Amino acid sequence: MATLSGLILTLKQTDVQKTLQIVGVTYGYTLTCSDVEYERNVSFDVSVDIIGDDLVDDDLLASGVDRHIVECDTLPIEMRRSFAVGQSLLDEDIGTDEIKLRVCVRDSAGGETYAMTGIVKGDF
Repeated sequence: MATLSGLILTLKQTDVQKTLQIVGVTYGYTLTCSDVEYERNVSFDVSVDIIGDDLVDDDLLASGVDRHIVECDTLPIEMRRSFAVGQSLLDEDIGTDEIKLRVCVRDSAGGETYAMTGIVKGDF
């Protein structure tokens, strides 16, 4: 199964986005395919879950966002993607909010792997 590495996450709000109460989400990852996956021309369905990090149980804030397809290559594939969400979606705690993403990769045979970004703190 392909592997995920180098996950990054940034959350930003411009003054206009603050007025509109939206947050820009930018994330990235590197997907490395196996030789067999490349030879079989495997493509992967990639989706992202937005998670609120908590002490005991994490909160699933949104699932399956920013779905896209990635085709295998011989070299690692570096992806950088962005989308916007409503600010209230990220308001998962009283006080400081701790947000992370889970990047999920699925192949057509049902294989699945995922990895988490680091936590980004903010007051949403």
